[in-house]
Amino acid sequence: MHRYREFLTSLGWTALILAVFVIGQTIPLPNIDLSSAKKAVDHVTFLRLFANVTGSDFSNQTLFSVGMGPFMSAMIIWQAIQAVGDEFIGHLSPHQVSIGKYGITLLLAIAQSFQLVYLVRDSLKHFYLPGTTYDLTFVGSMVILIAGAMFVAWLANLNAAIGIGRSVALIIPGIVRGIPNNLMHGFGDAETVAIKLTPTSITIAVILAAIFLVFSVVTNAAELRLPVERPMLDREHSNSYLPIKFLTSAGMPFMFSSSLFMLPRYFINQATGPKTPLQHFIATWFSYRTVQGIIMYAVVLLILNYAFGYINLQPTQQAKTLKESDDYLLGVYPGDATEAKIMQHFNRLTFLSNFVMLFIGVGPLLVGLFYPAATNYSLFLGSMMILAGMSIGVTDQIHGLLTKNRYRIFD
Repeated sequence: MHRYREFLTSLGWTALILAVFVIGQTIPLPNIDLSSAKKAVDHVTFLRLFANVTGSDFSNQTLFSVGMGPFMSAMIIWQAIQAVGDEFIGHLSPHQVSIGKYGITLLLAIAQSFQLVYLVRDSLKHFYLPGTTYDLTFVGSMVILIAGAMFVAWLANLNAAIGIGRSVALIIPGIVRGIPNNLMHGFGDAETVAIKLTPTSITIAVILAAIFLVFSVVTNAAELRLPVERPMLDREHSNSYLPIKFLTSAGMPFMFSSSLFMLPRYFINQATGPKTPLQHFIATWFSYRTVQGIIMYAVVLLILNYAFGYINLQPTQQAKTLKESDDYLLGVYPGDATEAKIMQHFNRLTFLSNFVMLFIGVGPLLVGLFYPAATNYSLFLGSMMILAGMSIGVTDQIHGLLTKNRYRIFD
């Protein structure tokens, strides 16, 4: 049993952290009418789509409603900063790096908390500073949501340190919970055709999900291996390689493409529809049911695929690491030539992976032009891709914990 002690300990910590996270999502904000607040948020589609993939819960205004949104966004922003300003970031201490990450998280938590409180402001019951007429309703609700978001960020870092699944463990339950809703209601706009959960629709969804899971596992595991020479090691152990994933962006484009694409529609009155030429332009070019909108969504998806792939791979850092360790790609000079070689392969793989992204995200939308209910499968399959990518990472960690103590040391 001692062989699995570390795994069981990490599993126990993750279970405890998830329990705290779930309990926090059931504690409602004080002085709020939950039913009217839910109605105020339901029509803001991009918030629901963003919440489905970040462990947030905007439909119920609770202590952890903001959830992992600020933390996830902050980590992505930090990775982008690191990719651009590697020299500067490399001179920072771990304490300064932590302050930077938490600082970005705090700013995003303030912005998202303000947005949520503003949307439900008419559902808040007023409460005042004792002995005064100063209304604390808006600010007080924001402070509670910000505190909840920062506590969730701390939970995510704690799980990354002592649990299983790193920080994404807090996101996976929300994604799983949102998959049936994505299938039934799709993007949730006025033109959405709801899919009822009949035996036939469930059977079709299960079969497609099973096939797609196999496809997702294969594409997420596929990688290009560039041979690496390690002259500082003896020849027996010098053979190595630099892996470049076929899907370097994993499922991250699907985490943000829908919410970003739907954001401009927030400026159109959903009750009366578009009135001005600008609103008509937005309604046409940011719709999942027009040719122009599908083209625009494809552009958003491809841009995110390249951006997240570059951030995940960080070619400059890869070339720098190889040079500092006196390693080099076979037949390539260290430094700029190595970075150019990595970028060359990255561009080729990204070009090929673009077809996978379009097949998953845009394919159902094209079918939806003739069979509207098929549009829902764009969000459904995208969520499955996100879940598959995260699950593979969790599975690899579990496998490492289970096998790390099986090695024997020979004298």
